Amino acid sequence: MRLRLIRESDLEAVRELRNRSREWFFDDREVSAAEQRAWFASLQSKPVSFYVIEEDDAVVGTISVAEREDGFELGNLVLDERFRGRGLMTGAVEQLSRSGGTFYARVKPGNDASAAVFERAGFAVRHLHFERASSP
Repeated sequence: MRLRLIRESDLEAVRELRNRSREWFFDDREVSAAEQRAWFASLQSKPVSFYVIEEDDAVVGTISVAEREDGFELGNLVLDERFRGRGLMTGAVEQLSRSGGTFYARVKPGNDASAAVFERAGFAVRHLHFERASSP
């Protein structure tokens, strides 16, 4: 498993993954190719790092880290269904939340798969979101 920042050449693969899993997003609208390009262009002006997860040189998932006033929010977890059950997403969450700071995630009610990823990565349930305390 390899994490890297998203590139323009990844946009269609990422859009397809997101649209196939859109029921698990708080904003569950289908994303068009034009909307995806506009979103990508806007990333430079936002306090967010958006990553793709690669396996065998193919984009199989996504995850993001957004800097917020109360810490770092992990989000946009999507993994191609053919690659689930291998620990790839848990590994991505662990890798990105290793640095100092407070990390948290908001999980849509009913999204048991994402909730389980955060629990396996050592996050504790706090109200309606998951968080992991700062590393020493």
